[in-house]
Amino acid sequence: MIRHLNRLYWIGYISVIFGLYWVLHHWFGARSDNAAVAAVCLVVGVLFSAHVGFNISGFTLSYSVRQIPQVRDKGLHFHSTEGEGFHRLSLARWVKAVLVESIASLKLITLLQPWAPNPDGIQLAGKTWRKKKPLPVLLVHGYLCNSAVWAGTRALLDRAEVSTHAITLEPAIGSIRSYSEAIHEAIDELLVATGAPQVKIIAHSMGGVAVRYHATEYGHHRIAGMITIGSPHYGTALSTLGIGKNVKQMAWGSFFLKTLREHPTDREFQQKIWSLWSPQDNIVCPPVSSKLEFGKNTAVPGCGHVALLNDSTTEDLILNWLAEDAQAYPLAENRA
Repeated sequence: MIRHLNRLYWIGYISVIFGLYWVLHHWFGARSDNAAVAAVCLVVGVLFSAHVGFNISGFTLSYSVRQIPQVRDKGLHFHSTEGEGFHRLSLARWVKAVLVESIASLKLITLLQPWAPNPDGIQLAGKTWRKKKPLPVLLVHGYLCNSAVWAGTRALLDRAEVSTHAITLEPAIGSIRSYSEAIHEAIDELLVATGAPQVKIIAHSMGGVAVRYHATEYGHHRIAGMITIGSPHYGTALSTLGIGKNVKQMAWGSFFLKTLREHPTDREFQQKIWSLWSPQDNIVCPPVSSKLEFGKNTAVPGCGHVALLNDSTTEDLILNWLAEDAQAYPLAENRA
């Protein structure tokens, strides 16, 4: 759904480019080549400006909304803002954060999600013969995204000789509960394809919540560990800006998240989770909502919600995490 929706955007982009070209060439008498270049530059400029404006609003809202008593007072005891680092960013770092997030989100929506070749499926490590191998990784994306969000991560893991499996959760605006079976089947496929005893999971945003819910239905014995990146584990006040049942389930203080937190299996599974979060997250509001009560939490300051995925600190932490329990395991007889 998201792939097709993002491709439809291109009909609008191209239509506007042709319209501007016609106006510049026929009304203003610009040479055809100059008119074409100007039309493309104007559309790209407007798109980038729109992303900058959206992200400035997101950073601003994320800070201002968390000051509202209804949000602030529902905070859990481990959601301390001490050391959050929000005010310690210099103006230059704020500008950099906005620009990097804008470039990352523009690239994701206009290039990766609609056009990334074969983003779903299993990608096996090249050196399958080596004795000690990192466990394979299942990649689970977030709200209104698809598996193309993992393009940079998959390239990183491929260089590190790690097998991966990326899935797209459908329906895009359905219930988080409905994703459990797809996650279960993806784990099956990855174990069969690699012969590994367990998998590890890297999840972005809503994906982390979806895997936590999956664990309450299917257990977590096949999951060695999970890293969540910018996941709204305890909700986001900005959920009111989205559409769909899943985004409502991620509302700050929602019944769904409260019930999930109270499930005994979730407490067990959290001990396997490492949450990477940004104090400057422009989507998760308040950003401390990404902190887990029983899991490990590490702040990666100065990043927006999308840029956090491929930040150099995030990538270094992922590689170290995967190397921790590299082990010998036989190849599967039936490689999927």
